[in-house]
Amino acid sequence: MEKRKGIFFAAIAGISWGITGVVGQFLFGEKGVSPEWLVSYRLLISGVIMLAYQLIKRKDIFEVWKNTQNRERLLIYSVFGMMAVQLSFFVAVRYSNAGTATVLQYLNPMMMMLFFAVSRRIMPRKNEFLMVGLAIAGIFLIATKGNLHELALSPLGLVWGLGCAVSTCLYSILPIKLLKQFDVLTICGWGMLLGGIALSICVRPWTIHVAVDGQVIGCMVFLILFGTILPFCCSLRAMPMIGPVYANLISSVEPIVAAVLAFVVLGTKFAIPELIGFGLIISTIFLFAFDNQ
Repeated sequence: MEKRKGIFFAAIAGISWGITGVVGQFLFGEKGVSPEWLVSYRLLISGVIMLAYQLIKRKDIFEVWKNTQNRERLLIYSVFGMMAVQLSFFVAVRYSNAGTATVLQYLNPMMMMLFFAVSRRIMPRKNEFLMVGLAIAGIFLIATKGNLHELALSPLGLVWGLGCAVSTCLYSILPIKLLKQFDVLTICGWGMLLGGIALSICVRPWTIHVAVDGQVIGCMVFLILFGTILPFCCSLRAMPMIGPVYANLISSVEPIVAAVLAFVVLGTKFAIPELIGFGLIISTIFLFAFDNQ
């Protein structure tokens, strides 16, 4: 029963995250919303809600600020981890589509493997070389649709998608020392709030014109509650029940959900070479998961 619950929570997290990209694509394409406006308010409001929840649970959310090193780590994580991954993902959606941006984001296991191989000076194994080859082939097919003479994917979409994969790695690595000392929700809440403040200072979202109507408000409520807080909490619940490897593996349903919904709901068309590229990149997730059992 415990394992089934873990699978259920991991699946809910992946599905919710997959829907998030499609909602963003709708806001950018149909409502003229900018990624900077969306991410600023999403981070600010989600951060406030998470920290308020921690206060209600009588958690000491200010303990992390009592040490200089922890303050520095938190600020770095907030900007280069939390804010960077959110902004790069939605900008990638803006210049490509939800399915493509989500799949490119899932290059992060391969990038993390390369990072640790270089930083620890360890020669990659055969499976790791295979992962790199599959990832490169997948990127090639998505970017060109199999045509060597033409870039089918917007250069900005490709650059921001790859940037999202890199920032996802930083999002996973930067808070490691903090998470060993403090509650996960507290660190995540501060990361969102501080990341939102940093982005707001840079882009001043209150000066960006957005025609806010019922649909925009509804989409923002969904992104905050069901695209941020719910999947994060479900992912945390799944980890101890089935382990981080299987939890991440099951939540990798996210790019499939994003691509299918983008096609069904928004009419996004995918060519056969793109779908093969999606499959190649997603296969690296399975190789990474089973290689790290």
